[in-house]
Amino acid sequence: MRLFVAILLDEAVRRALSRLQSAIAPACDGVRWIPADQLHLTVSFLGEVRDRDVPEVCEAVQRAALRPPFTIVANGAGCFPEKGPVRIVWAGARCDSQAMVQCVEAVTAELEQVGYPRERRPWSAHVTLGRVREDRSRGGIRTAVEAARLDPVQQPVNAVCVMCAVLSPKGPTYSVVSTSNLGRSETPQRPSR
Repeated sequence: MRLFVAILLDEAVRRALSRLQSAIAPACDGVRWIPADQLHLTVSFLGEVRDRDVPEVCEAVQRAALRPPFTIVANGAGCFPEKGPVRIVWAGARCDSQAMVQCVEAVTAELEQVGYPRERRPWSAHVTLGRVREDRSRGGIRTAVEAARLDPVQQPVNAVCVMCAVLSPKGPTYSVVSTSNLGRSETPQRPSR
C-alpha cells in the first residue's frame, strides 16, 4: 500500500480552497487540480508499505497522537519550486502555536522508530491544490497564484489519519486506513468496510 499521514480538512476549508482553484484555473493551463474532497495537509509521506507492516504504522501514529488538538488557518498560496517551471500549486497552512509542528515532529519521530526515515527536505505546512505536468503558461501560473487571494479560514484539528493513495491515469484517489484522535491513547480507529 502507498501510505502517508495527513490532516483531513473540514468542509469550510475545502470550499474555500475549491473557490481559490476556480479563481486561478483560467490562467493555469497544464495544471491537474486536486478534487475538493481529496484535499488534505500531508504530515509525512511513507511510500510503499507492506500490508503486514500497516498495523505497526498505525500504532506509531497513534503514539504520536498523544499531542493536544490544535487549530490551523489556511491562508495564502504559492508554487513549488520557488523559481523556474512550476510543478505544484499550493495553499499555505499555519498554526498560531507550536502545536502543529510538535505534532508533525512526534509523528516523524515515531515513524522513524519503526523504520521510516525522515524526509531530507524540511516539512512545509501546505495543501497541494494542483500538480503541473507541463508548464505551458510562460509564467502565467506563477503570476496567477501570486495574485490570488485566500481569506484566512480556520479549522480545529482533532485527529491525524493514515491514508492510502491509489494511483491511476486520472490521478490519485485517497482513502482513510486509520484515524488517531489527538490527545487520546486509544487504539487507532479503522474504517469499517
